[in-house]
Amino acid sequence: MPTVEQITLNRSNTFIFPSRFGGMLLATCIVMFLIGTNYQNNLILLLVFFLLSFMVTCLLFSYQNLSGLNLTAVDCEDQFADQALIFRLRVNAKKGDAQQTQYFFKNSTSNINSVVDQQSVQLFAKSTQRGWFKPGRVTVQSYYPFGLFKVWTYLDFGFSCLLYPAPLENKLQSITLRGKETALGGHQKKVGFDTFSHLKPFQQGESLKSIAWKQVAQGKGFFTKQFEQEIGGDVYLSLSALNGGSLEDKLAMLTYQVINYQQQGVRYGLDLDKVVIKVDTGARHQTMCLRAIALYGLNNA
Repeated sequence: MPTVEQITLNRSNTFIFPSRFGGMLLATCIVMFLIGTNYQNNLILLLVFFLLSFMVTCLLFSYQNLSGLNLTAVDCEDQFADQALIFRLRVNAKKGDAQQTQYFFKNSTSNINSVVDQQSVQLFAKSTQRGWFKPGRVTVQSYYPFGLFKVWTYLDFGFSCLLYPAPLENKLQSITLRGKETALGGHQKKVGFDTFSHLKPFQQGESLKSIAWKQVAQGKGFFTKQFEQEIGGDVYLSLSALNGGSLEDKLAMLTYQVINYQQQGVRYGLDLDKVVIKVDTGARHQTMCLRAIALYGLNNA
């Protein structure tokens, strides 16, 4: 079956076969049939025919349970390596169908297979390698209604996503540009503990240590002191500036630095030898830097 983004299950793409329990029941019927014919016992033969007709009925219900089930692959977002990776399917089933259905990757790499609700399925995988990750085919199977038959199919939705290196915490090592080299032409500031900035009205839950008791004594009300600290100007994160460790460790360090600077609101650029990303900030810039790190040195970049 070729790669598809959407598929509706029918008799041309599903398989059905007796389960282990169904095979044991079928073998039992054969033995009982031989005994019934040998001893000419009509009650045993009646029981055999009843069980066989019951199996045929279950066969039809087992197929009908998955027949008409429509599955659509949802585009995957970039994720981080060494974490639970999530891939999604939209499910559209006729009322009462697709009961007791299981979804999982054929070559599962996660302890969690899937989370299923009425309209979607979340499939889980895991990988420790950065770069493009393809989890492979999805197995859809069911033993409904009585576990006598297994109905299944192997579907290829072409799932793939880009994995960033797992962030490795480290002390920031970057090249800070001088004021005239930055787009801002100076330093930025953030909340800190260095220099007094201003007073603001006291809010419930704030530390009593930050209250401006002088203003309280003067009868001006409750205020808290706000401090700030200077952070450097624009910075360049450079792969060559990181000392020690393997290439993968260095890339993991850069990933941590990109995330950290983005959270701090610092404008930063990225230097990966042949790939240089100019100084900027924002979610789009962060994604651009993380993708460059994830694809660094890969043949499929």
